[in-house]
Amino acid sequence: MRPEIPFDCNSEFLEDGIRVFRELLRIDTTNPPGNEVVAANRAVEWLQEVGVESKIHDSAPTRRSLVACIGPDDENTLILSAHLDVVPADPEQWEHPPFSAVIADECIWGRGAIDMKHMAAYGLTIVRELARLKTPLKRGVKLVLVADEEAGCEFGSLHLARHRPEWLKGSVAITEVGGFTLHVDGHHVYPVQVAEKGFVWLRLHIKGMPGHGSMPHKEGALVKLAEIVDQIAAQPFPFRCTQPVQDFLEGVSKVLPFPKAAIFRGIGKEWSSDFILEKLIKEEDRSRVFKAMVRDTVSPTMARAGSKCNVIPGSAELTVDCRILPGTDPDDFVADFKQRVKGDYELEILAQGPPLVMDKEHPLFGSIEALLKEADPGCHVVPSMITGFTDARAFVELGIPCFGFSPVWLPEDLPFAPMFHGHNERIPIHGFKWGLATLFELVKRECC
Repeated sequence: MRPEIPFDCNSEFLEDGIRVFRELLRIDTTNPPGNEVVAANRAVEWLQEVGVESKIHDSAPTRRSLVACIGPDDENTLILSAHLDVVPADPEQWEHPPFSAVIADECIWGRGAIDMKHMAAYGLTIVRELARLKTPLKRGVKLVLVADEEAGCEFGSLHLARHRPEWLKGSVAITEVGGFTLHVDGHHVYPVQVAEKGFVWLRLHIKGMPGHGSMPHKEGALVKLAEIVDQIAAQPFPFRCTQPVQDFLEGVSKVLPFPKAAIFRGIGKEWSSDFILEKLIKEEDRSRVFKAMVRDTVSPTMARAGSKCNVIPGSAELTVDCRILPGTDPDDFVADFKQRVKGDYELEILAQGPPLVMDKEHPLFGSIEALLKEADPGCHVVPSMITGFTDARAFVELGIPCFGFSPVWLPEDLPFAPMFHGHNERIPIHGFKWGLATLFELVKRECC
């Protein structure tokens, strides 16, 4: 049963959110190249309509971020943050064009609907409403819309934090990923992100013996690359259940009956985790997520070798996306990678970022938990860790804790994870309005 739109939210406010959201979805900000400047400029116009001025930061041509604040702009300000860029979409794999914002099946379809133009629309609509109503604020509300999250944040939040740190004054930030509905044994469970894995992006330069394609041998660079990929596919890093994951598993287990609760807790036990995830959890999407939550992972993502069909290449390159758990140091991980992944290669570090953990005892987490229990009576709220990264690390660099809470109500037949960077990304209209109303109420309670 879906919850009603909560907190007696004004229908005109909600429709304004839908209008802003759909227009943002129609702006193609695929990264690469990004071209967030078009979306950022439109956001500036929306804010100017209600008398709110924005600060603009360009990290490179067409790579624009903006900051706007209403109310006191100081160290106590509440920050709402979203990124404007999106990952590529293959139109041939979509039921509706990915930049059309089509309304179909009671949903709004478009690349970025979940990740994360809905949160950008929330923030813009909330600031517009506060300004329109001239709402007295005891605490400032700051909207931060950034470029380049999908490619590592270097031209977005990190660039902003390192070149304009004074623009990001605040006590706590809210961004992705959390507040979406999980349907667990008839219960509604809402994860709130308190941790995220770090990342290390590597390029392996592989040397081999060139030769004629008619005389195969085992020393070719591509053969060596294949042997390395085989090692990586085996996921050679050991099981480790961190505290944020333990808290998530325990929180979800509380809504499950025996023996489901015991099995779910077993995901966090080294002796039972692999058996449960490989034999008992049949849904591959879910199993994949849990496996990534309990170990450092490595994924080969790009390979390059050869220039002619009849020539065995003497060199090859392999790009590897590594995601590291809280407690893993990026530099230590690189040394460990060299020990675990054998082969004749030189290692290049393309980029890296540390894992992050927030304090789940922070007052904002408690406020979110209480709010969600009003927005969806009978629901359960759990702390969570995501296996990707977000703009949170830019705020953490400045000493500002950052929680993932961009609420969306989702029906059981529309699971969150497959839409994240997947085909046919969409949000139910009801779920968007529910999320906008819920976040607006949080802002009012925290700042009014």
